[in-house]
Amino acid sequence: MESRICIVGPNGVGKSTLLLLLTGQLTPTRGEMRRNHRLKVGFFNQQAAEQLRLQETAAEYLQRGFNLPHQDARKCLGRFGLEGHAHTLQIAKLSGGQKARVVFAELACREPDVLILDEPTNNLDIESIDALADAINEYRGAVVVVSHDARLITETACQLWVVEEQGLSQIDGDFDDYKREVLEALGEVVISRPRD
Repeated sequence: MESRICIVGPNGVGKSTLLLLLTGQLTPTRGEMRRNHRLKVGFFNQQAAEQLRLQETAAEYLQRGFNLPHQDARKCLGRFGLEGHAHTLQIAKLSGGQKARVVFAELACREPDVLILDEPTNNLDIESIDALADAINEYRGAVVVVSHDARLITETACQLWVVEEQGLSQIDGDFDDYKREVLEALGEVVISRPRD
């Protein structure tokens, strides 16, 4: 439950597919997968905002979904950085970043055991990325993240796993070690320049 895992790798190698397997939205074509049937999984993907009811306001959405009083719904939205005026706007009128905050608030209300986040920093500004990193660090449950965002990866102190060659392996070291490996694989030499 204390796991913090960040999955990295080039585009198109199957990172998102792996997450869909973990959430049960895809079934394996070979082999088997076992999950505890009591495990509550919260999933944020790049299209999560499309699942919101666009005609509702953000506050109404949480009130209806979790039987929350109006003020509690607004408090939850505020914790995720959604400005007060946006709580009463139709979700359809919110920006991509604001919709993402509504989805994060919904995930918090669900209280999952495991959070699976697929590119959660898309549409977020630097302050929101920092807040997301803090939330991941404070979260009482496991977190699996797919991200290319160096800021999020380094601030969450996640174990790095890389998807390549149709496999998954843990990287010994931190994000800087991973960057160095990638540059070496590309044949680029890291040169340190002498100081003047």
